[in-house]
Amino acid sequence: MAKCMIAKLSPLPALALCCAGVFLPALAHAEAGAAQKAAAESLFDDALKAMKSGHFAEACPKLEESERIDPAIGTLLYLAECYEKSGRTASAWATFREAASAAQAQGETDRTRVAAARADRLQPSLSKLTLKVVPETAQLASLRVTRDNVVIAKTLFGVALPVDPGKYHVVASADGYQNYETDIEVAANADSKNLEIPALVASATPVGVAALPAANAAGAPPPTTTPVPARDESAPSSGNAMRTAAYVTGALGVVSLGVGTYFGVKAISKNNDAKDHCPGGNTCNDPQGESLTNDAQSAATVSNITIGVGAAFVVAGVVLYLTSAPKEKAETAARLEMHPLVGRDLAGIGFGGAFQ
Repeated sequence: MAKCMIAKLSPLPALALCCAGVFLPALAHAEAGAAQKAAAESLFDDALKAMKSGHFAEACPKLEESERIDPAIGTLLYLAECYEKSGRTASAWATFREAASAAQAQGETDRTRVAAARADRLQPSLSKLTLKVVPETAQLASLRVTRDNVVIAKTLFGVALPVDPGKYHVVASADGYQNYETDIEVAANADSKNLEIPALVASATPVGVAALPAANAAGAPPPTTTPVPARDESAPSSGNAMRTAAYVTGALGVVSLGVGTYFGVKAISKNNDAKDHCPGGNTCNDPQGESLTNDAQSAATVSNITIGVGAAFVVAGVVLYLTSAPKEKAETAARLEMHPLVGRDLAGIGFGGAFQ
C-alpha cells in the first residue's frame, strides 16, 4: 500500500503527490504493456500483408515475434497457416494443436474445432526422424545430443519425432570423448528416417585444470581502487522540487494520453475492418473476422485505461505547478479546462487552459 508524507505541505500539493505515488508504477507498467502491444500489432499487420503477397518466409518470423510479445489465438492460427504454406508441416501441425488447446481453454468452440481439424488434416503427411543411441553411449552421464543446436532429451531417444522437411546437423558429445557429428536429410510427404549414434571415441588429451591467470599468481599486486568523491548532498529548494515533480507528472500524463489516442484510433480501424467479415456484428464468417474483433476490443480497453490515467496525471501536474510558484507570484491566476471530443467513430478528452 502506498503511503504519502504530507508534513510541511499544503493539502493540495500533498494530495497531488500522493496520487502520483499511487499511479506512477501502474502508469509505467501500462505504458510498457501498451508499447509491447503496439509492436505486436505492427508485426501482425506486416505479416498479413506479406502472406497476401505470397512472401511466407518474411511473414512467419514476424508472426512468431508478434506471438512472443503479445500471445493471441488469432496470431497462432495465422502462424500455423504460414508454416503450412512454407512447407514446414511439423511446425504447422504443432502450432494448430497449440491454438486448439488455447481456444478450448478460453471456451472458443469454433476456433477449437477449426484448429483441431487443420491439425488432423496435416498429421498423415508428417515426416519423422528417429535418433537411436547405442547402449555404451546412452549410459554416459554427460551425454548431450543436439539437432541443429537444439538439445534432444534422453527420453526421446528411439522416438519417431515429427520434423519439418530439410537437412539437419546432429552432434553427440560427452566429457572425455570426441564429438560425433553427421548430417541427415528428411524429405516431405511422410518420409521416415532413422539415425544411429555409435559408440563415442575416447579423447586423446585428458581434461586438465586450466592455468590460473597471471593476475592471480603469487606476488601479484592487489587491484587498485579509485576513491569516489563525496557527492554534494545539498538539497534543492522545496519550490524547485515541486516544479520538477509537476513537469514529470504532466509529461507522463501527455504521454499516456498520446498512447490512449493511438489505441483508440487502432480500435476504430480494427472494428471497421471486422465489419466486412462479421455481418450484423454478431457472427463472423472466418477466423480473420474474429481476430480483428478481439483485437479491436483489446485496443479499446487499453485506450480507456491510458486516457483515464493520463487525464489524472495532467491535472496533478497542473496543481503541483501552481502550488510551487514563489510567494511574489501567489496571486497568479490560472484556468484548466477539460472538454469532450466527439465525432464519427471517435471519442476522447480535450484539455485547455490559460495563465495570467
